[in-house]
This record gives sequence, C-alpha cells and structure tokens, in this order.
Amino acid sequence: MKEKNVKKHLKHYFLHGQDIHSVSRKTKKFIVGKKMNKRNLRARLATVVITKNPYPEPVTLSDEFCPKCGCEASRYTGNMVSYPELWARSYCLRCGFLLGEADNSPWVYALEFPEYDYKLH
Repeated sequence: MKEKNVKKHLKHYFLHGQDIHSVSRKTKKFIVGKKMNKRNLRARLATVVITKNPYPEPVTLSDEFCPKCGCEASRYTGNMVSYPELWARSYCLRCGFLLGEADNSPWVYALEFPEYDYKLH
C-alpha cells in the first residue's frame, strides 16, 4: 500500500480517539485486517509456546495475539495510577477482549491461562 494511504488511515484513526468502532470500514480493515476463522485460530493457539522467566520478568510468548478473534492489533491504556504504582491493561482492537494486565506485578498475558478460557478475571 502507498505511504500516503497508510498515513491517511492512521491519521483518521488517531483523530477519532483511537476507537476502532468510529472509523470507516476501509480504515478498520486496513488496521485490524481480516478476521481469522475458528479452525486457524485453534491451530494458532496450539502453537503458542510459553517460556517462564525469573520473577521480576514477565513470561515470554512465541506469538502475541487475541485468543478470541486472532487479531494482532491492541490498545494499551498506559499507566492509570500515579508513579510509584503500576496499573496498565491491553485490549484487543477488534473485540475489546482483555489481552494483558500489570497491577504492581510483572505483565500477565491472557494466553498464559488456557484452563480459564484465556480470561484474566
């Protein structure tokens, strides 16, 4: 895609408050891509490798994506409390699923918990 078109789509997205639901279908398709079918999503979930690291470090994932829709685009809230504390979350742009969270602890990914249907709460 041309550089001019890329800038146009991203400018439109950021001017609308980074809400993927308020942009045109063409811009949304450019940013989040096509939706993955369930068969490919299950196969992709089966190939995720989780590597545990020593305590202060978060786990290392072989592939980061939304376990509900397969989307790789995410929205990060940033730190939502004052400095010494840490509280941040990451959501899927397409479906709004909670992908990861850090609450005064290392980052925790939803992909770490297949036994809880990939839910953090």
